[in-house]
Amino acid sequence: MASRLRVALFECERLEEHLAPSVFKRTGGYATLLQRAFDHFSTSSESSSLPSIELKAFDVKAEQYPADVQQFAGVLISGSLSGVYDKEPWISRLLQEIEILDRMKVKTCGISFGHQAIVQALGGQVGKNPKGSEVSVRTATLTKAAQQLFGTERQDFRLHYHHNDAILRLPDKFWPLASNNVTQHQSVYRPSHFLTFCGHPDYSHNVEVLERLLEYDRENLWVHEQLVEHGLETLQQPTDYLWVLKQIVRFYSGALDRQKPTNV
Repeated sequence: MASRLRVALFECERLEEHLAPSVFKRTGGYATLLQRAFDHFSTSSESSSLPSIELKAFDVKAEQYPADVQQFAGVLISGSLSGVYDKEPWISRLLQEIEILDRMKVKTCGISFGHQAIVQALGGQVGKNPKGSEVSVRTATLTKAAQQLFGTERQDFRLHYHHNDAILRLPDKFWPLASNNVTQHQSVYRPSHFLTFCGHPDYSHNVEVLERLLEYDRENLWVHEQLVEHGLETLQQPTDYLWVLKQIVRFYSGALDRQKPTNV
């Protein structure tokens, strides 16, 4: 029987503030979305003999953090509607905590905002995406190093997206793993320590949440109307979220540590 890994979830958004009560009751916040996605992965053909994931959520907007993060197999940093460069106390604290995770060598994975926060905290640069917003289902092309790291011949993967920002410059020792024609850094990696994805494997199992967030974008004029319409039309397209979750679980379990890509 596969083991179970406990992972600390740094929850960076309160989705109940942006979803109708009836929707939130069905979907929950990021902690629920991600736990359901990992549970679904555990019962899928992708899981093989990999461990399952048990998340323990911490509301980092309230500056709540684990007393002893080393009790966990790693940390997962969620998405958010905020920008990592926003001058908010909770974001400053989060970036400081990521620096601590770096020094402690805690395995840390970031999704969307979390992907950007890791880079921003460790010396990279994040800003408005020069090529604009990316929403709904998009394809990212894997680098040769990523194919070697993940042990795959696949050329690309598809996920749900919801972002206006992008990584403009990587920190030292980070590898680019995937890109597309809108966002240069779709996934990045620092060996044995950090793994990030710009897209959302959590939305792929719960598209109702992204549908509401796209409506929220339209109401607040954050995303062009035509792009919102395209996003809503493509929400139901299939994604490779189970494959992405597999790589995240392999990362926490140490399986990626044994890979030594030569095309970095």
